[in-house]
Amino acid sequence: MERKTQISVILTNAPGELAKLCDVLKAAGVNIVAMSIQNAKDSVKELFNMREKTGRRIALAESYRGILKDSSDYSLIRLLVDKSDEAEKALLKANHLVDTEPVLVFRLVNQPGMLGRVAKRLGEANINIDYIYGSAMEGAEESIFVVHISEEDLRRIEDSFADL
Repeated sequence: MERKTQISVILTNAPGELAKLCDVLKAAGVNIVAMSIQNAKDSVKELFNMREKTGRRIALAESYRGILKDSSDYSLIRLLVDKSDEAEKALLKANHLVDTEPVLVFRLVNQPGMLGRVAKRLGEANINIDYIYGSAMEGAEESIFVVHISEEDLRRIEDSFADL
């Protein structure tokens, strides 16, 4: 397990925008190690659906509809790259909206149950997983998973995974 810096970028949800972002990183000599893309509209829809299923009235339905309309033009891109400082500078220079935050990166043996072991240890430590993305190619010996937890939990968990 390693602690790395994840870069989040808000992109206009339009054809060619991801290619432009990739070109910026390529020109800076930055390689993408892992990526997650989520349409902001889909995220808002998920929140609204959870609100309806749980019966919680977090906000008025009208508020969600307004946010849904506003968010349909954007996507959230989460990136793990080999040179996060260079990537951040290049993306900012290209006028992208950029945020960085620490994440845990697990390189695991590519076999059934390995991600479950990580999730179980986090659960036993009473640490909530905000989100995970990653994968492995079929037949590859290793998989990679990027795990986001709170910064407070990051400080106290790192030693617990030395053997994975």
